[in-house]
Amino acid sequence: MRETLRTRLGWLHGWLGYMAGLVLTCIFATGSVAAFNMEITRWMQPEVQLATLVPPSARALDAAARVVAAEQARGVSAFIALPSARSSTLDVLHYNGHEFIGARLDPATGAVIPARVTAGGGLFYNFHHTLFLGPQMGTVIVNIAGIALLVAIISGVVIHIHALLPDIILLRLTAARLRAWLDAHLLAGVLFLPFMAMMAYTGVLVKADMIVPAPPRPARSVLVPAPPPALMPDMTALPLASMLARARASLPGQEPGFILFAPQRVSIFAGDASSAFLTRGHADFSLPGGSPLPVDTTATPMARTMQFMHGVHYARFAPPSLRWLYFLSGLCGTAVMASGLVLFVMKRRRHAGHRGAHRLADGLNVAVIAGLPAAMLAFLEGNRLVPASLAGREDWESAIFFAAWGLCTLHALFQALRGQAQWAWRAQLGLVGLLGTGLPVLDLLCCPGALRAQPGLHMAVDGMGAGAAIVALYARHRLGQRGA
Repeated sequence: MRETLRTRLGWLHGWLGYMAGLVLTCIFATGSVAAFNMEITRWMQPEVQLATLVPPSARALDAAARVVAAEQARGVSAFIALPSARSSTLDVLHYNGHEFIGARLDPATGAVIPARVTAGGGLFYNFHHTLFLGPQMGTVIVNIAGIALLVAIISGVVIHIHALLPDIILLRLTAARLRAWLDAHLLAGVLFLPFMAMMAYTGVLVKADMIVPAPPRPARSVLVPAPPPALMPDMTALPLASMLARARASLPGQEPGFILFAPQRVSIFAGDASSAFLTRGHADFSLPGGSPLPVDTTATPMARTMQFMHGVHYARFAPPSLRWLYFLSGLCGTAVMASGLVLFVMKRRRHAGHRGAHRLADGLNVAVIAGLPAAMLAFLEGNRLVPASLAGREDWESAIFFAAWGLCTLHALFQALRGQAQWAWRAQLGLVGLLGTGLPVLDLLCCPGALRAQPGLHMAVDGMGAGAAIVALYARHRLGQRGA
């Protein structure tokens, strides 16, 4: 009975793991990088060279309000993002359907910094949460993949529970290829099981309403016509500095993060980095006078639990050391998914030979495991190559990412369906190596001033590219040795 259960769970773990693993590998890879989404955006705007955090002055807030008024006049709903430890500028942002973009202001003087418009790290963040398919369909697909991951984790634990301790201490890289891949998959899976389970569970939970929506509210018995939309007051006359001071006093222990505008009020929200509980605490002020409005801050135990789940998953409260831990754990989770994809094809090809389905799976593996990192690096290099003054350049950057990934996918499928998957692996791993080693060189040639102004930031991002290149070139070397 036990063997029958393990056999059935093995089938479920393999097939469900592979089908969801193609998506999960992309989700974990981009999510790992998205742990530094704001830092990547700073890297992609080398014109911004403010290294120290300065509180926004009244003059700068007034200048930001004028920019908001200009955006409102164009029909764009904008808000003000206050300086923080991760972003030292005063920003006026709006959502373009995929990322938050807008003007960067000096928080001391209010002068607009002529920074290039960029998709920034928001592309990785958005891809992680929605696969760039929109907040509805994309989020549902990601949530279904998260549920599949939880099922794969449970089935994997049941299958290997009898040999859990040996799986932790054994890593036979010099053994047969199938045994070596299986050891790597089990070792990373066991060591990073808590992280993967936590991220899958919290990720599904915080967006559960997308899969299981709340029941509809009962219709009103009397239909009341909606009032006409109110006009925004004169933004240039708002006392934002005094509002900000009062908001800081009414949000003890929480630093204000952004300012939202409505026709009848201004809401100043606590920054997401204030605590592990993503509370969205805020202070409201009436317009146009700026008088404080009462705000109900009472939270039920269920609401506090959900706030903690949001905070743990998004990790916006995390200091740099914890953020690096999220990043490295996410990469190891990505390695678990990627090695599982390779194992799935190797096991079935050993018994059934090189069938067309196996060749297709080989091509998809190459496109996800090697093609996606190549596209991510091409996106970063595209930021340096696309002219800074080009209109709509954030869309050009996004197009570079998807075009590079699409070409890698076509190349991988073409080679794999011809029975030449090894050449696809070698070519695309070599491409990752070339792009990764070229990233620091391109950064140095294009932005030497920014590199001198913020060396730590540029060394970290360039180092990620170089690290990806080293791993890819090593894998390419081992692939050639083994003759796979």
